[in-house]
Amino acid sequence: MLGSVDVPEDKPMTCQVDRNPPFDKGELAEEMVRQTLDAIENGTGGEFSFTVGNCDRSIGARLSGEIAKRHGNQGMADKPLKLSLTGSAGQSFGVWNAGGLEMRLEGDANDYVGKGMTGGKLTIRPPAGSSFVTHETSIIGNTCLYGATGGTLYAAGRAGERLGVRNSGANVVVEGTGDHCCEYMTGGLVTVLGRAGHNFGAGMTGGFAYVLDLERSFVDRYNHELVDIHRIDNEAMEPYQSHLLSVLEDYVAETGSAWGQELIDDFYDYSGRFWLVKPKAASLDTLLASTHGSPE
Repeated sequence: MLGSVDVPEDKPMTCQVDRNPPFDKGELAEEMVRQTLDAIENGTGGEFSFTVGNCDRSIGARLSGEIAKRHGNQGMADKPLKLSLTGSAGQSFGVWNAGGLEMRLEGDANDYVGKGMTGGKLTIRPPAGSSFVTHETSIIGNTCLYGATGGTLYAAGRAGERLGVRNSGANVVVEGTGDHCCEYMTGGLVTVLGRAGHNFGAGMTGGFAYVLDLERSFVDRYNHELVDIHRIDNEAMEPYQSHLLSVLEDYVAETGSAWGQELIDDFYDYSGRFWLVKPKAASLDTLLASTHGSPE
């Protein structure tokens, strides 16, 4: 018989357990709930500190669930939980992040940061004293903000591939991306302060992006089918220059990025190197208002 295998008689012929025990038992997530539950139930918010490791996955999901169960997705946005974290977060940091949860990570994070996030804020910056150049170094992984509907992500470093896939309302600032950024994006704002990979904006029908193009090669990297690109260093695009500057200022205030500060200090030199990327069907006259482009 094709594909037949002889199994020794003393070996089991069927699965002997209901399921494999998870390697990550969610211990840190449950400890976070224990320490913050009173602040969630009372809607008072507060500040807390934790250390994370790369085996701690989906950090923030339990807290977002507790917030949403009691207050809805945005019910604690005015009095958020503010978590200061250190370490390397495992996959899906900030997944389904609710309004009312703000997590500031000093370290780095794996794939799927902010997947499905609906509100709040995620800030990721290098550890204090790091010597690497942020816009040349990865700090978050692949497929971040997949399917996000709201909230803000600031990452003082490069992202991997497929940043913002199916994003419909979140705002993000990173210092570089891999391929397929903004794929199938329908809303929100993506700001890339460095080199972007190939196939940028494939299937993008909403939202918009700012991309810094120091190498003058972005025209060969974006997907021409549904999006077009515009320079912002002219009088007609002055509202976008002002908006981009405010995005940079908020980003630097949150991350302390030296590269972001350099872009601010020499903004009118660097502004001529930025492209605005938008769907072909979208009007420049209404783009800012229609996409809620201003970060939280």
